[in-house]
Amino acid sequence: MTDERIKRTKDKLRVYGNYTRQIQQLERRLQEINDAIAWHADWPEQAAKECGIHRLDPKHPAVQRMTIEQATLEREIDQAYTERQLLGLDAWLNSLSPDDRQIIRLVYEDGYSYQAAAPMVNMSKPGLQYRINKICKNSIRV
Repeated sequence: MTDERIKRTKDKLRVYGNYTRQIQQLERRLQEINDAIAWHADWPEQAAKECGIHRLDPKHPAVQRMTIEQATLEREIDQAYTERQLLGLDAWLNSLSPDDRQIIRLVYEDGYSYQAAAPMVNMSKPGLQYRINKICKNSIRV
């Protein structure tokens, strides 16, 4: 029972991390577009060009394509946040100690291996694995 809870929590954390990385990627692209728009407020064609968005044909100008991409990114970000929230991990993650939260963030959200994350938190690889199992074991019906 306990091993199953640990495995299930780790699986959910992997999915949570995937959503987190997807959200970060989408937010970076949206910020790139917003920055270009702010920087070239008087020349939107240049903003689109800076973002790598070019005119395909006369019916699809670059500025229109940039606006569509901006709106699409905003929708995709909202959808990813909603889907990540459905995993039900937010309250549990917020209840973790700062040290435990950092360990979970490094391994599951930032994607570091146990080997790479262990020295970042002054632990050995087996010590980190044990700590993660302990954190997941103490999860309350995640």
